[in-house]
Amino acid sequence: MFPETIADKLSDAVIEQAMKLSAEDRQELIVSYIAKAKEIWMVQGTEGFVMFEGGDSVQLPVFPHRDLAQKFVDMNEIEGQCVNISLDEFTQTWLPGLTKNGVELVMFPTTSDVENLVMTAEDLASELNGN
Repeated sequence: MFPETIADKLSDAVIEQAMKLSAEDRQELIVSYIAKAKEIWMVQGTEGFVMFEGGDSVQLPVFPHRDLAQKFVDMNEIEGQCVNISLDEFTQTWLPGLTKNGVELVMFPTTSDVENLVMTAEDLASELNGN
């Protein structure tokens, strides 16, 4: 399964296995892995970070590893690049800003037609703080 330690590169087998995890397991993977890696990954397109918009909600997809973010980009044919944000910057700057703007987080989405778990920024902050 997913490496217990921080890995620069994931094998194709690990990527495929991670993509098949349930929404709950993908959420758990993000919370546990970004705490170790001290970074989180997002996709930046030509006009800013890639977001899902539907109805009244705006959601920011987040990923535990560059290779998983890249797989999402490739599968969904998104023009963009994977960028990492340090966990400190994410928790101190991004999460309060996302909360203020009412933006939710999509925890390691695979494709738009698969069930993806959504969290509020406050919920992720408390998960990362072990609450």
